[in-house]
Amino acid sequence: MRVENKKYEQILDMLKRSKPVLKNAGSISEKVIRQLNEEKSKISFPELIIDYLFGWTYIGWVRRSLIATVLVITILFGYQQALILKRINDLSGQRIQNSPLIMTNLRDDLTNRIMEYRIAGKKLTNERTSVSQKELDELIISINKLQVKYKDLFILIENDPQLKKYVNARLNESRNN
Repeated sequence: MRVENKKYEQILDMLKRSKPVLKNAGSISEKVIRQLNEEKSKISFPELIIDYLFGWTYIGWVRRSLIATVLVITILFGYQQALILKRINDLSGQRIQNSPLIMTNLRDDLTNRIMEYRIAGKKLTNERTSVSQKELDELIISINKLQVKYKDLFILIENDPQLKKYVNARLNESRNN
């Protein structure tokens, strides 16, 4: 094996030392330079502009840092949207009864039926009621005005336990009658 390796290395050394015979070495270098100049002149004006504007994309670290920046911004945007949607869902899930005033901005059929149920104090049948939407709106507006007008009275009743007990007893009596 050593003999074969020795012969192989001798052949490689001999090939490395032998150079190809070039005729007209000057004309070959002139042809190469001329072809390079021709290729530079073949580049059109729009290609030059695009290469000038977007040449930075050939730089690896710039490209990777911009990709990382885009990913961070996308993640932040997604987090923000998820947070906003969660807050909107929380707001839409709040009950209307938390407010002392009756809400009048919801106008779908289910809301109207719930409003009629709250006002009438009993379950309504599926028959048409004789109360028009305008009359119901006027009633809700008047209830809101009364609640605003007597807000101080409500607060006073809530703060005084004896007065609250008395008012509740009177309300129960009137409901029973």
